[in-house]
Amino acid sequence: MIDVQLLPLFLSAVLALLIVPGPDMLLISAQSMQRGARYGIACSVGVMLAGLLQTLLVALGLGHVMESWPAVATAVRWLGAAYLAYLGVRLLWAWHRAGAQPQGPTPAAGAGLGPGRLVLIGLANNLLNPKALLFFALFLPQFTSPALGSQPLQLATLGLLLTFIAFGFNVLASLLFASLRRLRIASAGLQRHGNGVLGALFLLLASRLALGKAA
Repeated sequence: MIDVQLLPLFLSAVLALLIVPGPDMLLISAQSMQRGARYGIACSVGVMLAGLLQTLLVALGLGHVMESWPAVATAVRWLGAAYLAYLGVRLLWAWHRAGAQPQGPTPAAGAGLGPGRLVLIGLANNLLNPKALLFFALFLPQFTSPALGSQPLQLATLGLLLTFIAFGFNVLASLLFASLRRLRIASAGLQRHGNGVLGALFLLLASRLALGKAA
């Protein structure tokens, strides 16, 4: 259910979108460099699940509902911002408490965030941003063709292709950033302040989501 004549243009557009860093890549790279590849991949799984849900919503026509009802998009945006801000405050509090205690074995940055929790964070970071759903709703229809029949089926096919290509790209990015982590000279100071860095990252993502426009 893909127009083969439009496929090269679609793949070129997807590649161009992927190489421009965004909030998802910021999250994935930070976790991979601070804690290792499997934590970046966990975030990537969450982003992939968000893509699958957005594909379903766009195929059902709900992307246009978000565009027509800005109050719904605003509510979703604030919910996502509140969740990310909550995580950021928790990490900053953990960093503050660690600094107030006598130095001992330094836990890994974000040690309280296991892979399962990071899947949810990756999901929330992408899914609770109404811009992502609106992007799917506006981007995918450009590559559909009336000659191929059902547009919802075409949208679902294109959305799945986009989502899985992005997942593969994010996994490779996780491995790359994790390899950079292994080249870094071990530093107790960097490890000790890792929670502060991640906490500030989550607050940055939260503010970006809260202050951005829904469309």
